[in-house]
Amino acid sequence: MLLFSYQFYVLAEKNDHQERRTYIVHMDKSHMPESFTDHHEWYHASLKSAVDTAEMLYAYNSIIHGFSTRLTEEEAELLQGQPGILALLPEIRYQLHTTRTPEFLGLGRSERLLPTSTSEGDVIIGVLDTGVWPESKSYDDTGLGPVPSRWKGECEQGTNFSSSNCNRK
Repeated sequence: MLLFSYQFYVLAEKNDHQERRTYIVHMDKSHMPESFTDHHEWYHASLKSAVDTAEMLYAYNSIIHGFSTRLTEEEAELLQGQPGILALLPEIRYQLHTTRTPEFLGLGRSERLLPTSTSEGDVIIGVLDTGVWPESKSYDDTGLGPVPSRWKGECEQGTNFSSSNCNRK
């Protein structure tokens, strides 16, 4: 009994020192058991059955079905095995690649989008560029002239993307 208590203490200490990350837990709505009256109740029960100390940060029910939570890597593995869970997606922070979007779009600070409209207020537009697929037709530079001399960019090499994949587009 003493050995068991010590092992439990060591495991608890280990979990206290592990770093927690935010995860989005993508649930399969069609797998919600009939015993639950709504999806929030099901998400909460799924989370607590794997990690009793974890809390839901937010519930998603429009584009995806699921919730966000903060977990250690070990807790995430436990939760991943629960029925109805499609994926556990760790939060990834992306670095901003441009701060000059209005200028790029030809919008000066003093110009309004539509002269008599206020519809452009309180609107956030976000684009997540997930990469380049050189084989895509949208990446084809056939018929384009030379790269403009004012262009200050560079070809960045990456995983499975060499400088030979760069073009005039």
